[in-house]
Amino acid sequence: MKRWWIEGTSTLLAAGVIALTGCGSSSMTVAKTPIVTPAVTQTQGVAFGGQQPVVGMSIQLYAASGNGYGSAATAVFTSPITTSGTGGFTFPTGWATNCPSPTSEVYLVGTSGDPVAGNGTPGNPNSINNPNLALMVALGPCNSLTPSTHIHMNELTTVAAVWALAPFMSGNTTSYLNVGTSFTNSTGLQLAFAAAAEVADTSLGTLPGSTMPAGGSLPGSGVEVNSIADVLEACINSDGGTANDSSACGQLFGFAPSGTGYPTDTITAAMNIALNPGRNVSQLYGVATGVSPFMPKAQPNAFTVAIQYTGGGLNAPTAIATDSSGAVWVANSGSDAVSRFDNLGNSLIGTTGTTLGGTPAGIAIDLSGNAWVTASNNDVYELDGTTAAITGATPFTGFDTPTGIAVDPAGYIWVVNSGNSTVSAFNSSNTVLSGSPFSGAGIASPAGIAINGNANASCADCH
Repeated sequence: MKRWWIEGTSTLLAAGVIALTGCGSSSMTVAKTPIVTPAVTQTQGVAFGGQQPVVGMSIQLYAASGNGYGSAATAVFTSPITTSGTGGFTFPTGWATNCPSPTSEVYLVGTSGDPVAGNGTPGNPNSINNPNLALMVALGPCNSLTPSTHIHMNELTTVAAVWALAPFMSGNTTSYLNVGTSFTNSTGLQLAFAAAAEVADTSLGTLPGSTMPAGGSLPGSGVEVNSIADVLEACINSDGGTANDSSACGQLFGFAPSGTGYPTDTITAAMNIALNPGRNVSQLYGVATGVSPFMPKAQPNAFTVAIQYTGGGLNAPTAIATDSSGAVWVANSGSDAVSRFDNLGNSLIGTTGTTLGGTPAGIAIDLSGNAWVTASNNDVYELDGTTAAITGATPFTGFDTPTGIAVDPAGYIWVVNSGNSTVSAFNSSNTVLSGSPFSGAGIASPAGIAINGNANASCADCH
């Protein structure tokens, strides 16, 4: 039977000085006894499985590697620390000096421990240790953690961290030891940590994260994240198991195999699910058969985690492209406008986007970072890569219901014209490629176009 742990606070009402004056000249003064609160000198936090603390858990802080995808992370604490009888922990003195650099991306991992509230007291005959238990929270740069930082690590922070970092993780088990990126993609790793913070609040262990941008939300009030967290919780709040046995851990590991075997901890099982979200969905969802600590939840079509964005002019989007800065451009057929967001979902061009003279259909980014958009008024617009403003009247002519668009390595913009079954090619200097517009060769009502590795253009819906 699980016992639920309730965190509460007490309130102290104190009077500074109470003077009791009688009918005569005598009086009595009662002075307040000062209440001294110990100064917080190190980062602190708690580890919870569901709604109850994990006692005796081993806690280690890791710095993600820059030596390659899935490469070995660096342990920051000289020795792991252990959670108290209330699931609490305090970072050791001087821990920050062990970070590879002040800006190293760090994450906290807790393994094993007693997940049943109250069982962790010395000599308790009911005390257990779940060797398969593993929780995680992505924290961000090393120098962002201060003595005032409070961390609440649970299944929700684990889902947020693993689903964001899965592309950077590796291992058939204990995958939390291997989190890294290539030296050319440090920005990608930083963005993954930032995305995790949008999904779950690392200080409260709740949804959504404190950095969720305006217009951003978790679909269904976080039903996807809750559903995955409940599956992990069934294993975490138990005494463990082995893959394919009848226990909750056995079912979880059996339905979430690694490449060459089965995981033995909940973080690696979560990574396998994140990388294969459509595999064994109903079986995994069925692992969580008890009380659900995270609600609302529902069986999904796949165990994906998404952030939904609105605003910035989004209205019936039809095409999307990403520039070299990581900004996302969206063509909206419902508002005849183009939206631009940073890579964390914040609108970069206001609430309405950039309005065109027709309904946009396709969008592509050129070598200078400018966006090119086809529109229903037989025009192609060039939008400035910084302001997203239309750079001026498009000098190119001859378009007929342009739809798909692509840019080749030489800087030529290729546009398919579904109205007259041709393909136009030109560059930003208004130089038309010899032979443009192209026709024949089976081109009929083309809708899309792409550039292959040899810089050749291939259209879609050509017959």
